[in-house]
Amino acid sequence: MIYRLFVPKQPVGANLVYFDLFNATGSGRLLEVLSVLPLVSSAVAVVGTLGVDLLLTRTTAVGTGGTAATSDGTSTTAATISGHSGQQVINTLITARLGPTGGATAGAVLSWRSLFTEELTATAPTSAHDLVRYGAPDVGGIMVPQNGGLRVVQGADASVGNIGFDVTFRLIWTT
Repeated sequence: MIYRLFVPKQPVGANLVYFDLFNATGSGRLLEVLSVLPLVSSAVAVVGTLGVDLLLTRTTAVGTGGTAATSDGTSTTAATISGHSGQQVINTLITARLGPTGGATAGAVLSWRSLFTEELTATAPTSAHDLVRYGAPDVGGIMVPQNGGLRVVQGADASVGNIGFDVTFRLIWTT
């Protein structure tokens, strides 16, 4: 079963945790993250800015605060998890949160990318580099066991602009 986590564009911010995706104990599934694609919005005027560093890390606790993702939501400004092929609603123990303000405790750093958010640069809207497979397209996804998760956090750099994410993952039955 393939799912998509839609993470709407958000204003960038130093040390901002954009979202987390968590596989709670008892889900009976292994979560395989196939792609985490950051997308710079060119629908905002941003001139003369610095790029931003994005880090994909594991998490050792579920995110709290922020806004919980919906299941099969229709809002373009809220995070939602939807079946890629219209399959059943996702297990309630697989959760995501937009802008968690607590929890989502940092674990191992898995990858890093730097994106330029200035709309005048030809590469800004097309600068999406997958945080999972960039440079290694034949590598499998990132496995997230029960009681574990992933998050994307911005480095300490301050800039302006908006970034959203397109996350693709698969659930594998373990029980």
